[in-house]
Amino acid sequence: MVHKRCTTLPRIIKSKWHDHRLFHKYFLPDEVRSSDCIICHNEVNPKHGSYCCSHCNITFHVRCVTEDKGLYSIVSLENEDEMPNESSIIVIERNDAGEATKIKHFKHMHNLTLGPFDGGYGNSCNGCMLPITDPCYHCSECVFFLHKTCAELPKMMNVWYHYCQEPLALISDKVFGCAECWLISNAFAYECCGCEANICLRCVIALTPGARTSLKHKHPLFYYRRQREKCNACGTANVGVFCCKDCNFVLDLRCFSLPIKARHKCDGHLLSLMDHDDNSYSKNHHCDICENSRHPNHWFYHCATCDTSAHVGCVLRRNYPFLKLGNIYEGTDHPHPLTIVKKKYYYPNCDKYSKPCEDMALECSKSECKYIAHWNCVKSISLWVGLKRHFIYK
Repeated sequence: MVHKRCTTLPRIIKSKWHDHRLFHKYFLPDEVRSSDCIICHNEVNPKHGSYCCSHCNITFHVRCVTEDKGLYSIVSLENEDEMPNESSIIVIERNDAGEATKIKHFKHMHNLTLGPFDGGYGNSCNGCMLPITDPCYHCSECVFFLHKTCAELPKMMNVWYHYCQEPLALISDKVFGCAECWLISNAFAYECCGCEANICLRCVIALTPGARTSLKHKHPLFYYRRQREKCNACGTANVGVFCCKDCNFVLDLRCFSLPIKARHKCDGHLLSLMDHDDNSYSKNHHCDICENSRHPNHWFYHCATCDTSAHVGCVLRRNYPFLKLGNIYEGTDHPHPLTIVKKKYYYPNCDKYSKPCEDMALECSKSECKYIAHWNCVKSISLWVGLKRHFIYK
C-alpha cells in the first residue's frame, strides 16, 4: 500500500544538501540498507520510501529532503546535465599511490607541491587562514600555502544553508565578512552569484553534511539546524548546533570552527585552545588581554610556556586573525589603495581619530602619502553585502 501523496513524489530531485542527483526509491538498495538520514541523522527505515544517491550510498528521509521547497528542484529528465563539479586544480604529478603531489591551482600563479610542512610559526593556509598543518601544498617560489582539503574544494558549489537559488563561486583576494560566522577575512571564500554574500572556507567545511570530528571531543558530532542548545565551549544557547549522539556535548558553529592554535601579540608563542582550566584557584581565571575574569568552564586560549590565558573573543575577534597582512584593501574613500598592516614597534597616530595605531591598521600603499588609520575606523559596510537578504531567509 502506498499513500496517494507518495505516488506523486518527484522521481529525481537536485538538492542543495548534496552534489549529486537524488532518486526516490520505495525500497532501499542492499548497499545502503543500514543508513542514517544526512539531514536529521536518524535511521532510514529500509522498508519505507526514501531518496538516495547511487554515487555515494547515502540516504534522505522523504520529509527531510522535500519539506523546504527552496532547497531542492525537480529533475525532469534522467539524462539532464548536473552542475559540473569543476576542480580547482590541475594535477601535474602523482606518486605511486595516485596522490597528487604537484598541482596548479587556478587561484595561484605558480605550481604547488605536496609535502610535510617545515616552515615558520607565522605561516597560515591562504585558503582558510588557519595555521598550516600536514598535509599541505606549498609554493617554492613565494610564500603561499594551502591545506590539502582547501586545495581540493571545487570552483563552484551549492550549499544547503544559503537560500539563494544561485550557486556559489570560489573567490580570493577580497576582504569580506562571512555570512555564517560573521568574522572578517581576506582568505578564500565562496561568493553567491545572486546576492553576493560570502562564506568562509572554515564554515563551508564545517557545514558539509555528515558526521564531523572535533579535536576536543572523542565522539562524532552531527549538525542539527533547528535544534537550540547551550554550547559547551561558550555557554551561549543558539539555534543550529553540533551535537553528540552519545553524550550531552554541544558546540555552536563559531566554537566548532575555532582554530586549535592562534596567535596574539600578548605572547610570542602560538596559543593553544583549551576546553577546561586545571587550576582551581579562582584568581587565576582571568584574561591576560582584557584583564577581566574568565569563566572556568568556558574554552580559552593558553600558552603553557608563559602561562598566558585569554578569552577566545579577545584573541580572535579583537585581533582579526583571518586577515592576511600585506594585502591591498580598496573599500574606503581614500584615493589610493590601502595595505593591511599591524605595527609592532612604531605606532603612528590614526588620521581619522588621532589615536596610536597599535592594532590592525590600513596604510597607504603610496610611499609619498603618509595616510594610516585604524581598521575599525575605515572598514567599509560593503564587507557585509548580501547579509541582510541572507538572514531574512534563515
